Amino acid sequence: MGTVPATPRPLADVIDYSVPILDIVDIGAMLEDGRDRYDALVAQNLARVTGFEPNRTEFDRLAQRSGPYRYFPVFLGDGGTATFHLTHYPGCSSLLEPDPAIIDLFETMGAWEGWNFHVVKTEHVRTTRLDDLRGEIRADYIKIDVQGAELMVLRNGRSVLTDALVVETEAEFVPLYRGQPLFGDLQVFLRDQGFLLHKLVDVGGRPMRPVRPANLCAPISQVMWADAIFVRDFSRLDVYGDDGLIKAAAILHTVYQSFDLVGLLLREHDRRRGGALWDRYDAWLRTCDLPSAAVTFITHMTATA
Repeated sequence: MGTVPATPRPLADVIDYSVPILDIVDIGAMLEDGRDRYDALVAQNLARVTGFEPNRTEFDRLAQRSGPYRYFPVFLGDGGTATFHLTHYPGCSSLLEPDPAIIDLFETMGAWEGWNFHVVKTEHVRTTRLDDLRGEIRADYIKIDVQGAELMVLRNGRSVLTDALVVETEAEFVPLYRGQPLFGDLQVFLRDQGFLLHKLVDVGGRPMRPVRPANLCAPISQVMWADAIFVRDFSRLDVYGDDGLIKAAAILHTVYQSFDLVGLLLREHDRRRGGALWDRYDAWLRTCDLPSAAVTFITHMTATA
């Protein structure tokens, strides 16, 4: 059996079936490591991307990209005014205030002067509700990373969420920002919107000071954050349209290597349409050494550390 590459063979080639164009909404679109999680979908000409990035410097960089991208320098939130906390490292900036009582407990992190979470400036901003943009955008796939304000954005985007098939949200297990909702709050909200937790990727943490192991970027015991992947409830496949089954399969195959869930979706499509997509996909799977990737970990320095 062969090993599955980091970017597997395009789903359309595997199943010999055209994949509809996907609408991706990227909230907090700053390119922290020079790439997007969904780059392979764009490379396969399967995606249109609408991004939101209120940091003007980062927005200007994004606006220069060529391809199927459009970006808005908008603070998404509840539609009211808020205080934006600009930090030493822009990727730690948030509508919530960093909490030194938590942050300063951990190695490689800090909220004091010169460190990433140090607030260098605050400004009052007007936020926009995601649902107020419903006529301009739709979302098959939502990626959101807004440093603790994810739940506020999603609560004010319920209408946009009704179209979504996959949601990737950053989630913390300890409150790095004052008043920050945590993973459990996001999970309960998204469950009520018809989503199930699928997997956790890029789980990370840090050692607590003053214990200093050889790898200061690998937690000894305390999990701190992850990107949580939620999918439209796969125990209720009746809520998926025919195109939705294929779109979700393309996202999960290409981005997350969730090959078993892709198989479930393809079998349902075959049941409805009388096709043989699963047979083709199963034949490809039998050539692969399938990964175990329900949880993946980061043990190196990340931009927000």
